Order: sequence, then C-alpha cells, then structure tokens
Amino acid sequence: MVRAVIVDCLGRVQTGRLSTVDVIGAGPRSVAGVLEKANVLVYIKPVEEFIRLKGKIRTYDMLLISAMSTDALAVKVAIKYWKKYNKGLVILGGPIVFGYKNLKNIEFDIAIYGEGEKTLEELLNLGLKDAELPEYNELVKVRGIVFKNKRDKVIFTGRRPFLRRNELNKYVPSTRSILGYRYYWACRVYVETVRGCSNFHRPLIVAEEKECRKCMLCFKGSFKDRIHCPLNIPPGCGYCSVPALYGPSRSRDPDRIVSEIKSLIDYGVTRIVLSASDILDYGRDILVEPNPLTNPSNPPPNTEQLRKLFDKIFSIDEISKGEVQVILENTKASLVNESSARLLGEYFKGSPIHIGCETGSETHATLIGRPVGPNKVIEAIKLLRKYGLKPYVYFIHGLPGQSKETIDKTLKTMDILSSFVEKITVYRFTPIPGTAFEKYPRGPSAKSNILSKLIVEKAREMNMRFKENLVGRTMEAIIVGSYVRNKKYNVAYTLPHGPVVLIKNANKYYGFRVLIKVERVISDRMVSGSIIRIIGNVRLKVFRRKRKIF
Repeated sequence: MVRAVIVDCLGRVQTGRLSTVDVIGAGPRSVAGVLEKANVLVYIKPVEEFIRLKGKIRTYDMLLISAMSTDALAVKVAIKYWKKYNKGLVILGGPIVFGYKNLKNIEFDIAIYGEGEKTLEELLNLGLKDAELPEYNELVKVRGIVFKNKRDKVIFTGRRPFLRRNELNKYVPSTRSILGYRYYWACRVYVETVRGCSNFHRPLIVAEEKECRKCMLCFKGSFKDRIHCPLNIPPGCGYCSVPALYGPSRSRDPDRIVSEIKSLIDYGVTRIVLSASDILDYGRDILVEPNPLTNPSNPPPNTEQLRKLFDKIFSIDEISKGEVQVILENTKASLVNESSARLLGEYFKGSPIHIGCETGSETHATLIGRPVGPNKVIEAIKLLRKYGLKPYVYFIHGLPGQSKETIDKTLKTMDILSSFVEKITVYRFTPIPGTAFEKYPRGPSAKSNILSKLIVEKAREMNMRFKENLVGRTMEAIIVGSYVRNKKYNVAYTLPHGPVVLIKNANKYYGFRVLIKVERVISDRMVSGSIIRIIGNVRLKVFRRKRKIF
C-alpha cells in the first residue's frame, strides 16, 4: 500500500507556529480524507515534527504540503528534508498556490489550486494513488493544477469550478489522521462547517491599472452579478483571499459535521471549533439556491438550519456533559441581529467569538471592501455581549488608505469597544497573492510608523487590562508540554478558550484537566497560575479510546 505524509506548514514561518499555538486546521484532514478513500495510507505531521523523523522519511512514498503564502520558508525547509532522504513526489496545496507565479523557487511536482478534493481525486485516478506522476499530456487536461514543464516554466491549467454544496458533502475529512498532532487532545481542532465567504464586495481602492469604475455591481447587483467584476478585481476585503480562492459560502450537511465531531471525540479530542468565515452564513446558501451566496447581509441568518445543527451537536453525549468543549470561530457584524445573537447565546454562552472591524472609519471600511463599517460592528458586539458571548475583535494596521484620520477613528472605536470585548487582535497588513491588494507594499512596522504604533500600543494596553481582570479568577485548563523559554513551567490551554497559562513545576500533571487560579499577568497574551484541583486525566481517556478503536 502507498504511504503518504501530509506536512502541515499552516501558520509557520520556518518550523514553529507564528502565534496561535493550540490550533489544528481543517484543511490537511480534508486532503487526508481523499487519500484514504483511494486506499492510500496517510499520516499528517506538523512541519516541526516532520523534520524530526529524519531517516523515517524514507518509509513514505510521497509528500503533500499544506501552506499559506506566508509559510514559504517552512515549505522550503520541509522539501529540503524530504529531498535529503527521499526521491518521491512532492504535492503542494493550500492558499500558497494562489500565488503560483511566485513558486518558481520551490521544488514541487504538482501544486493544487483552490479547493483540493476533486482535483486530487482526479490526479489519484491518473496514477498518483500509486505514487506515480501522470504524463504531461494527462496533466494539462486536469483543471486546477500548477506544474513545471521541462523548461522549468510554471504552467497553470485554469481554475476548477467551485464545488456545489451537494458535491462538497460527498467528501469526508479524515479523523484518524488527527493522531499525527502531538497535543491534539488539548488543541482546538477545527471542523469545517461553512466553506467560502459571502462577502463579494470589492475594494474601491486598488492598484492603478485596475482602478475601480464604481459600477457598484458587487454592492448592489444580484447574487450572480456579484460573482464577476468587469475589471477582474478579486472579490471580498482587499486583504483576504477566501472568497476568490474558495468561492461563495456553502454549508456542510449537519449529519456529516456531527459524524466527524463524534469520530474526533472517539480519538480523544476535547476542544472543537466550528470553522467558518462566518458561522451565521450556515444555511443561508440553501435560502438562495441555485444562486451563489454572494451577499454578506441578505438574506438574514437561517436560524432554523442553525438551530438544527446546534441541537445535533449538543446532543452528543460528551458535549452535553461538558467533557468536550465546542466553540465558534468567526461571525460578520452584517448578520448579527437580536435573534441571531440570542440563538448563539443560547448554545455558546461564555464562549469566545471573533469578529472583524479592521478600521474605525466608515469611509475606509467601504474603500477596503468590508461588508459593513465599524458602527455596525459596535452594535453587533454589544448584542453578542448582551447574550453572554465573549467577543474578540480584529484590527489591521498599515492597510492601504491608512491615514491620521482613520487611525484617530480607530482609536475611538477601540475605546468604545473596551467595555464589551475580551481581546483585541491587531495584525500588520501583508499583501496576499490573488487579492485586490496584492500589489501594495506590506504595511509599515509599528516600530517605524507612528500611526501603526498608536494602534498596536492601544491594543497591548487594553489586552493587559483585560488580563489583569483575570487575576484571582479560576478556570479549567489542560496541562501540556514544557514552556520552550523556561522548562520550569508547563503550558496550560484554558477551556473553552482563553489566554495561555504558565504553571510552575507541573510536569506530573501532563495531560490532566485541572482547575487553576490565575495569579499574575506575564504579557498581553499570557498569564501564570497554580493548580487548585485535578478534574481528570485526558490522556488516559485518549489511551483507552485508542485501545478500543484499534
């Protein structure tokens, strides 16, 4: 049987996680599911674990890599190690392929562009399931791939149409492959709920050669009109590739989602994240079929389908008993109203939920393609807080169009939100290939730009204050490995989600679920604490479940 290894480079610079240390994304498991269906024995390894395999790399027949454009260095590290021990095929996938023109310096045999399932399935039938590269005359006929010819020229065969909802639901993500992640039993494991994004607005500020004519079809046109721009400006917020890469929002079948969650729980997963660019998009696509869901505001949330999904999920025994936590990922302010906020609070009270604001200027929000402006974001966050959720809000510094005016308004917005949010996350603008802003320079560093510095320092000050409010409180957490910078401490991941906690001399509690007391703020991202009591041994349950399964 052919053996394949999928190397997860997502969110790594070279061999380590950029910032979010306890996340396992849904993409690699989706790819693994296609391989398993073709009777390929597949394993997933994070890149930092993969490079420790050394000689064991020879036991695999082909390498698949999942990465974003910012992970190029990690990809090169993984391929270097592969080439040292193995001459097998290298298949590249994930958002990094969206910028396929920049792949000349990366050694690969085939790169899969966009949604991978159907394209990979076709490649497997052409010989890839036997770890053999299809012939050139076969490759050029496969839509959605990138490869190099004998002259080392990069060839793109054209994008494949987005999967329809019924097609998407035919593919089953792997759950067995979760075992390849070292601390999977304590990490936030993402389960895809909605694919794509419903925001098909376009930025009104783009590179000069594509200056927007302001036809406004993407803001006021029909569902179908919004798909194509007369100037081919990519859809969505100018800094985001999701709608262009993965298409309009499509919902997965609730029974398939529940089945996947149950299987992950059987393997010992304790934290599930319902992955979606907007959880409130779930079921909205059904309301507009056969049209594509390209409007971020209308129709309103499909509360009937959402309740059906949540009821099924919270009927799972381990979840209803509180042994397994289920949390949300994102929502857009454009779909948060009294009824949708109430519904989310009914099931997810006390849980975090992320919501983008990016800028405090209404005008700037429209210019960069946002679905709504900051005033609607403030309204949405107040509603979410009213119904017991813990909003986390995103901002971006260095965006095209940033000015003293936009920064002043952003700082005022942050002040307003300070009473309603649990965390402020600030990113530095980075141009992503295939987006409307891909030709803009990267945003200036907060160290070198006074305007960006104001936002970053304001966020740090607010987050420190939020962390100080936690001192003296108790919360549940799972103890994992030693803290890299100081081995005297262990890292604890809080439940359902919160700051990383450092606990001194806790090695003997590795794998335990514990009640901790927060004692001190270390930084705007981290606190320290002590164990009050033991709740249970998570790893012991994992071992018992594995023994039962195998």
